[in-house]
Amino acid sequence: MLRKLISTLIFFYLLITILNFSYFNEISFAIKGNNLYVGGTDFGNYTKIQDAIDNSSNNDTIYVFGKIYNENIVINKSINLVGSDKNSTIIRGNNSLYIIFIKSSWVNITGFTIKSGKMGIYASGTNYSFNNISDNIFEESKNNLIKNNKFSDDNKAIVLNRWADNNLIFNNNLTDNFIGISLYSSFKNQIDKNHISNCTNGVYLSYSTNNTIAKNTIDSSHKNGIYLTNSDPNEYSLNYFSNNYQDVKTGPEPPKIKAPGFDLIIIVFSLFFILLFRKIIK
Repeated sequence: MLRKLISTLIFFYLLITILNFSYFNEISFAIKGNNLYVGGTDFGNYTKIQDAIDNSSNNDTIYVFGKIYNENIVINKSINLVGSDKNSTIIRGNNSLYIIFIKSSWVNITGFTIKSGKMGIYASGTNYSFNNISDNIFEESKNNLIKNNKFSDDNKAIVLNRWADNNLIFNNNLTDNFIGISLYSSFKNQIDKNHISNCTNGVYLSYSTNNTIAKNTIDSSHKNGIYLTNSDPNEYSLNYFSNNYQDVKTGPEPPKIKAPGFDLIIIVFSLFFILLFRKIIK
């Protein structure tokens, strides 16, 4: 009886060991992805980002060399899409409905300028989550939803640049960045319920008006929680500030051109009559 019991225990122990080994092997295989390349001069690199996505698998990383890509991209896999430089790696949508359409969870997109589309990045489906859209520039890109992301150790975590309007930046966690959220010449955006911590400037607006900054938690900013320069009017309300060097700072407004005064009008008319008088005498 004892021998049977020992044999049974050994059998179950070996079975559990085999199952565990198989399970961890499967996980190890799953997190190992291949590297694919777009652009550049090496043999075998793709010329289009979408072609690389179509030929990728979950957990692959697609590296994109710097140039302008005129594409509309659909991402339906859990991949990393990495641009070589956000200033030179440009995805241009040519005023299409969307530039990047995300139809998957666990998608990471970093290092691009995303421009000239009605929607820069569009995520469809309530079950898609844990996507990280970081260190990109949204330029001439409207109606984006940037939600539930974590940004850290970036120069500028979220950048809306040049007519990037009507975007919602909601419930993101931004820590240890030089600038958490940066807007330049962008209008009617809503920055709502984000946690911005330990940045040099939490929210930075330049030449941007009619934006709403509300219900954010901004703490431990080395300079300013919110910095507005040449940006009036904007609405900021119900934000919680803590341990910032300065909570809100407003910079200089652009110089206003004054209408010509009465003195200037007299001078102009005097010169006109002098010239006219000289012409008559001649």
